[in-house]
Amino acid sequence: MSKLKIVLLAIIVAVLTACGGGGGSAGTTTVGGGGTGGPAPAVSQETLLNIQLKDASGAVTQSVAASGGSEIVATLTTKTGTAIVGQPVVFDDFILSQLISFPDGKSVITDQNGVAKLKVNRISLTKFGSGLMSASFAGVSCAANCANAQFSSARSDITIRIDPPVLRLELLDTANVITTSISSAALTSIRATLKFADGTPVMQKRVEVTGDATKVTFPEGNSQLTDATGIAIIKVARAALNVSGAGNLNASAIITGVNASGSIDTTVVAGVLDYQVGVANISLVALDVGAGPLAAFGNRTVSVRANVNGVAATNSPVQVIFSASCGTTLPATVTTNAQGIASTTYSASLPICAGSNVNITASTVGAPPLSGLIAVANAIATNIQFVSTTPQLIYLKGSTGTTQAQAVFKVVDSNGTPLQNQKVRVSLSNVSTGVTLNTLGNTAAFDFTTDSAGIVSAAVFSGTVPTSLNVRAVLLDANSVETSVSVNSNLLNVASGRPTQRSLSLAVEKLSIEGGNIDGITTNVTLSMADRQGNPVPPGTQVNFVTESGVFAPAACFVPPPTLATAVSPAVPTSSCTVVLRSQGTRTGNGRVSILAYVVGEEDFVDANGNNTYDVGETFTDLGRAFRDDNGQARIGPNGQVTIVNANGVYDAGEFQVPRFGTAACVDGIGCAGDGAWGEADVRRLGTVVFATSQALINGQITPTSLSVVISDLNNNSVPTGSIVLATPVDATPDPACTLLGTSSVSVPNTLGVTSANFSFKDCGRGDAINVRVTTPLGVVTSKDFFIP
Repeated sequence: MSKLKIVLLAIIVAVLTACGGGGGSAGTTTVGGGGTGGPAPAVSQETLLNIQLKDASGAVTQSVAASGGSEIVATLTTKTGTAIVGQPVVFDDFILSQLISFPDGKSVITDQNGVAKLKVNRISLTKFGSGLMSASFAGVSCAANCANAQFSSARSDITIRIDPPVLRLELLDTANVITTSISSAALTSIRATLKFADGTPVMQKRVEVTGDATKVTFPEGNSQLTDATGIAIIKVARAALNVSGAGNLNASAIITGVNASGSIDTTVVAGVLDYQVGVANISLVALDVGAGPLAAFGNRTVSVRANVNGVAATNSPVQVIFSASCGTTLPATVTTNAQGIASTTYSASLPICAGSNVNITASTVGAPPLSGLIAVANAIATNIQFVSTTPQLIYLKGSTGTTQAQAVFKVVDSNGTPLQNQKVRVSLSNVSTGVTLNTLGNTAAFDFTTDSAGIVSAAVFSGTVPTSLNVRAVLLDANSVETSVSVNSNLLNVASGRPTQRSLSLAVEKLSIEGGNIDGITTNVTLSMADRQGNPVPPGTQVNFVTESGVFAPAACFVPPPTLATAVSPAVPTSSCTVVLRSQGTRTGNGRVSILAYVVGEEDFVDANGNNTYDVGETFTDLGRAFRDDNGQARIGPNGQVTIVNANGVYDAGEFQVPRFGTAACVDGIGCAGDGAWGEADVRRLGTVVFATSQALINGQITPTSLSVVISDLNNNSVPTGSIVLATPVDATPDPACTLLGTSSVSVPNTLGVTSANFSFKDCGRGDAINVRVTTPLGVVTSKDFFIP
């Protein structure tokens, strides 16, 4: 209340109580004066103001009741305890105006006991908070003839609350008796009571309960609405009978209202309840593993009943774990149903289960396990499957390639399930070529036993003759007698491995490159190889390259693996490899560059007796050392003169040679002698590449109707491969026009020598000309005019 209101109220009270009826009233004191015969002067008395909040029964409280009946009681007295009667006490609610109301106003006159009572109500049952409530007395002061009444002002404050309801939780057993334990035999109830402190219930309000899911479950849901008495009943049960320990149940309800601004006010009321879960008396009985043998790889239902305190666990679930000594139980962990039964499916899923007795065990925490036996019948093999032959191509004995392959087969039953411990006989379709089975030198059939995956794997070793063959697998019975169940492998190819001289072929992508005066111009060089029967050489065979000028990058290559076989195509070997020749360094004097490719192989021979191996006395090609027959090699004559020597097919001093143990060095002007014995040798191929100049030489002869030209580089070699020769009329007498007939351009082919071209024309006269332009791949142009005679 403002100071102005307090002052005005004090004046009004003073007027109403002045003079008449004031003398001798309670709460005043008369003091003797100076003997003048008039009233003694008033003496100011200190006043006390005390306020309290009381409920309908008159008990002191701090919370305004939800159902009404709350009062603010103010008592106004002097310091000595004398009641001050008939004086106004004014109340102020400050911030509580949004929470409480005063149906009889905020100013009350004290009664004969000095007491002023003020009714207080909640504005809403969905708004909560606390705040300061103030009561004040302005004091009384009057002039002469006012019974000498004079009291000081007083003020008192109290904090009051507008509390939310309280959520109280209790556990009830089946007899609705309060308990602290969750039953193992029946459902336990949670009684959640939502009421205000004065007992006013909160109706139709959702109460939700949560708890440790490993200990408890809520069979009928974990939330309910409160009834007319503010009570919600929620059923709770053990998560499993074998759980134990203590825990908490947490409950909550949401009280929602709207404040003065229209915003939503939300209050969460919570409650906590402690509980105990004791270990139940659990046992497993009546394990049922079925009757009679189970077929190999078959399935069967297995079940067991769980009892609690000797009775089937119909109300509280029990987790049962099933296991098997062989095979699988799915699911392995099962919760009992409403009859207390846990069921799973056993599968004899492994080959080793066939023909054995499988132990099935059911177990749960707090109970002895139960076990039973299932007899699993022997599996019946019905098929042999060919799996693979790896690799599909091997090479002759003694070659550098792979000389061994693995043929893999699988034995299965009618369901395609692999079978262990089955006997399989493996044999070769062709043993006359020297191919052997399982161990070197063995050509007889060999008996194997399948592993846990139903697999047998037989080693096949190459012989001395290229061939194709099958590997055959036959299923044996218990007496090792062949049955009608068999299969053949895909074809296995046995090829020779070492390249021979006559099988080599050297190919150059561009015989003439624009490298006469430009570095970094490249061409691919490929050596293709085969053995003496035309079969591919093994992957990984290394070929070496050397060059008279420029650089090979890399200087060696390896034959790559074959393209993998598919369902419609066998493996395709490469039997060749490629390197790159790049222009750089010192050029040869004539622009021609000699290259040499060589690889370890064997010397050719004439197989007189047809056994595909060399026998002493048979004719063979005796290869000496490989050498590079250089082009453009500088030779110094006896008088010191320098000449350029072209490749002549004879070793000349200074040319590169490949050293080989046991073979004599090459002799100048004579050559490279062999060692006189058949065997391993460096088989080789020579080639030539032109490092052509970009500038061209254009020579030719012209007649009134034709022009023949010869195109070369400055060393009279081919201009760069792919250069374009273009003829164009230069018409000095336009009427009639000089016109070319037929083609006007020629592309320089892949060659080492010069290129010739012929052009025809008509209506060309004296003074007209034919212009010939040569454009290299790098765009360098050489041009020449030929005038009509």
